[in-house]
Amino acid sequence: METALTTALNRLVEEEKEALSSQNFDEIIRQHQRRVYRVLYLLLKDVDAADTLTQECFLRAYKKLESFRGECRIETWLLRIAVNLARDHGKSRRASFWRRLIGLEEAEGSETAPRQFRGSQPSPERVLLAREELKAVWAAVATLSQQQRTIFLLRFAEEMSLAEIAVILRLRTGTVKAHLFRATAKVRETVREKSCS
Repeated sequence: METALTTALNRLVEEEKEALSSQNFDEIIRQHQRRVYRVLYLLLKDVDAADTLTQECFLRAYKKLESFRGECRIETWLLRIAVNLARDHGKSRRASFWRRLIGLEEAEGSETAPRQFRGSQPSPERVLLAREELKAVWAAVATLSQQQRTIFLLRFAEEMSLAEIAVILRLRTGTVKAHLFRATAKVRETVREKSCS
C-alpha cells in the first residue's frame, strides 16, 4: 500500500539514481572529489596514495552505477567505496612490507609528511606549541586500531554524524559510538601522558 511517505521516499531514491547517470557523473566528481580525497588522505597520510585512490574510487563508482540502489546519499556511497579502498590499500601495504623484507620487491620511498595548515600569523611560540600538540594527536591517532582510527577521523576531521559514519562503515550507530568513545579516550590519555613527560 502506497502512502505519502513511501511515495516521497521512492521519489528521493529515483532522484538519487538519476543524479548518478553517466551524463551527470562529471558533476558528481566535481562536487565530491575534494571530500573523498580528504578522507583518503586523513586515513593514509600519503598524498600520492590518496590521489590515486580518489581516482580509483570514482572509477569504481562509474563502473558500478547500475548497482547503486539509492538507499543512501551519493556522497555516503562514494565515501563507503573510499574507506574500503583505504582498508584494502593498508592490507596490500602490509603484504608488500613482508615481500620487501624477504627481498621480493624493491623498497618504496618514504611517506610524504602531512601538509601544514595555513592561517593568520600567530606568535612563533604559539606555532611551536600547536605543532607539538598536533604531532602528539597524530601519533596518538596512529596507535588506534584501523576501525577506531577511521571512525575518529570521519567524526572529527570530516565532522560527520555518527549515523553517517554508521552507514558508510555498515555498522550500528551504537557500535560507532562505542568505538569513538574508546578512541577519543585513548587519544586524550596518550596526549596527556606525552605532555606530562
